[in-house]
Amino acid sequence: MKMRLISLLALLTLVFSTAATAQNGPVTLTAASHTVRTGETVCLNISATGLQRMLSMQYSLQWDPKVLAFSGVTGFKLPFLTKENFGTQVASSGTLTCMWIDNNLKGVTLPDGSALYQVCFKVVGKSGSTSSLKFVSKPTPFEAVNYQERLVLLRGKPGTITVK
Repeated sequence: MKMRLISLLALLTLVFSTAATAQNGPVTLTAASHTVRTGETVCLNISATGLQRMLSMQYSLQWDPKVLAFSGVTGFKLPFLTKENFGTQVASSGTLTCMWIDNNLKGVTLPDGSALYQVCFKVVGKSGSTSSLKFVSKPTPFEAVNYQERLVLLRGKPGTITVK
């Protein structure tokens, strides 16, 4: 009986340690920071670290609409990412949603620091104003899924736009 219990515990340890090492580490999204003048258009890189064999991810971006007016998304470097992956219904209120999936269902890997796309704004704030560009879980909650169809922690590092 004692030998069976030890064998069972060894098997469970092996299963759980294999599952833990098979999961990806966290994916961190980073928004660039810039200093600009009122009236200029600025496009900020959204980059990622830890993007290894990812199948999908979703999140929302938020900014101060009194400082920045959304003008579009461009520079797509993530496979299968297009402007259709973004919800712009509430962009005039300072929120953009993003939902992406690897259509090949094999998992996408990019080197750490790779730009995924750019988000562009017309600067409408007065000199001295600032706006953060932060990743938020409302209205679209944070979610990232790896090739094993397991949830992966998704984090965001905000950027800041400063108006000179």
